[in-house]
Amino acid sequence: MSIGLIVGSTREDSNSRLLGEKLVAGTVYHTLETKNLELMDFEDSRHENAPAPLDSYTTLLLDFLLENDVIVFAVPIYWYGIPGKLKLLLDRLSYIFRQPAFKHKKPKEAIVLAVGGDRPRFKGLPLILQFQHIFDLLDIRFTHYILAEGNKPGEVMKDEKALAEVKWLHSYLREEVQ
Repeated sequence: MSIGLIVGSTREDSNSRLLGEKLVAGTVYHTLETKNLELMDFEDSRHENAPAPLDSYTTLLLDFLLENDVIVFAVPIYWYGIPGKLKLLLDRLSYIFRQPAFKHKKPKEAIVLAVGGDRPRFKGLPLILQFQHIFDLLDIRFTHYILAEGNKPGEVMKDEKALAEVKWLHSYLREEVQ
């Protein structure tokens, strides 16, 4: 079983990246970082007569989803929702879930790690609900999420509750991956 880590922060040493890397440490995993992508708005032409070609970022995301059994989203909580660049990437899912390859092989489960600085265990719930709807649409099991606190870089490592949850989830993943 392979793990894909999608880091949705624009910061190099972000709290969400630290938490995501702590979760997948010691496993074989692939990383996709939205900060390295030059994303533009996605033109939704699902209802046009001719099928739209898949742009390079849609193909990148499709390939990433197809090569991994577990997808971990490590994201900051920006204005109670999904960060902009990650949202621009996820907008492409409306084409991905219609691709024949995706219907026959897709990730078995999804996990979300979200970090915020202002009562994230409460204010991060809309983000979790948004991910739940996305995974329902894609027919991917949403098995776990962790809402952690951290504002300045590195502060998440002081959130003992989140670190305990990551420790448990890490052992779960290691059993699943074996």
